[in-house]
Amino acid sequence: MRDWQLKKYWASGTGTVLILAEIALWVVYGSGDIGWLTILGVVLWCLGVVFAWVPIFQFKRQGGVAKGDSYVRTTVLVDTGIYAIVRHPQFVSWPMFSVAVALIVQRWPVSVLAGVSIVLISLDFRKADASNIGKFGDSYREYMERVPGWNPVLGLWRWVRRKTVRPR
Repeated sequence: MRDWQLKKYWASGTGTVLILAEIALWVVYGSGDIGWLTILGVVLWCLGVVFAWVPIFQFKRQGGVAKGDSYVRTTVLVDTGIYAIVRHPQFVSWPMFSVAVALIVQRWPVSVLAGVSIVLISLDFRKADASNIGKFGDSYREYMERVPGWNPVLGLWRWVRRKTVRPR
């Protein structure tokens, strides 16, 4: 990541460090006593992996990224696949990881770190939208109307409705 990106996205960088601290506490504490919360946390962790990794491959394949360039250097607005569900799947993945670890560990220090990391990561979300509006203009504004930023449940619902409801 270039220096300007580190300065621009300092909050999510700090939130990521807090998630790593959560993971370190997971190693220290182990899993909590409530089994169904642990299972829910593992499921959420797996969803987080999907939301974190799929965009890398999808951008490289569909985003008009020059060969050898970073996957974030898209030249084409991608609004299919996981990007038809949420606008910023990687921003969504970090809170998923954070909540997942809190559910698995079930200790208050981990929950506090999760809450703070989610707030920090959410601060940078609007910056990403503003950057994309600058890059793609009205096409991105229209995309924002169709696809939610953070809510994969709402995004999936809207995606299914778009696929099943035919315009007249």
